[in-house]
Amino acid sequence: MKFTQNILVILLLSLLLTGCWGAKEIEHMIYVNSVGVDYRNGKVIIYLQMINFSGIAKKESGQSQRQKTYVAKGEGYSFDAAIFNLYSSIPQKIAWSHVKTIVFSEKALKRGVVNEVLDVWDRYYEFRYTVWTMATKEPIEEVFNTPSTAELSVLYSQLNSPLNPYTQSSEIAPLYLYEFIRKWNEDGQTVPLPYLTIVRDWTENKKISPKLKPGGICFLENKQFKRCLARRYLLGLRWLEKKTERTPIEIKEKQSVRAILVMNKIKSSIKPKVTAGKATFNIKISMQATIPEIKEHFKEKELEKLAAREVKKQIMGTYLKGLELGVDVLGLSETIYRDKPNEWNRLEEGGKLPLDKSSIASIDVKVKLISGGISKVK
Repeated sequence: MKFTQNILVILLLSLLLTGCWGAKEIEHMIYVNSVGVDYRNGKVIIYLQMINFSGIAKKESGQSQRQKTYVAKGEGYSFDAAIFNLYSSIPQKIAWSHVKTIVFSEKALKRGVVNEVLDVWDRYYEFRYTVWTMATKEPIEEVFNTPSTAELSVLYSQLNSPLNPYTQSSEIAPLYLYEFIRKWNEDGQTVPLPYLTIVRDWTENKKISPKLKPGGICFLENKQFKRCLARRYLLGLRWLEKKTERTPIEIKEKQSVRAILVMNKIKSSIKPKVTAGKATFNIKISMQATIPEIKEHFKEKELEKLAAREVKKQIMGTYLKGLELGVDVLGLSETIYRDKPNEWNRLEEGGKLPLDKSSIASIDVKVKLISGGISKVK
């Protein structure tokens, strides 16, 4: 009798357990990897890049299988409407919590769709702010379908993991969404949004295999799209970027390369000064250098001087190109806004600081050569 009572108690208690009966199996969910935002013919167009995680598991177990990438498309008169129109063609529930990247087309940036996206992103609990934020001039569908290298998962591509190649060669800094939002919402800020291009320099079994590459930066000011600049105009920006870890510089004479130096431990500061109603800036930079390649005999101090001169030249070149297009590429306005807010309020015109060729008062660059090719350096 007592045994029967114990069984009944256990059965009754089991009914009170919540369990996970209503939980979704992971294989029954669709995981969005990247979100693309475009604008065309008065409508917002979204693209969702989705990957099959079973392909990753099979690679790790030693089985060779090319991972499949799927791209879905939806459109509507707003960002949220485009998402809901897309739901009708999705066979399973979408999980948004694994999004790694959001990509804006140049047209979407020009039409101000960013505000719509940020508003929705801020309201839905599954979205995260630690996603990479990028732009592109290429068709987003082609960007999302670009294969990764050596059959690696797209999780490790320039689209979804831009920090890995950046640490090896720092030129165009990747941008997290929370960094984008901070600069987007504050006065005096220039948002440097990196953009991707598709290059066709790779081959696979003698066939062209397109790859993704950082092509430049799109700049936004006062919540407005300004211009996009190609990489070749932005070489001076890396010397003031706090994320820069390791980056090369060429010492040239006309078109001939005399030496290549790799710079690291870069420290920079911008000190603003306001005199007679005009803002000027003093830039100081220090860095260490190693020599992976050298074609001539140099004295150590001579090589350091040539490198410092080239860094200064690149900074001024980038700054002047920005002035030509009306963009504060180096983010000089931000230093006044933060260090001298009263002066900012007095000097700003339309939410930005008036700048000209004489706004940079000085650029002091110090290069310290520490190793590499010592036999060729006196």
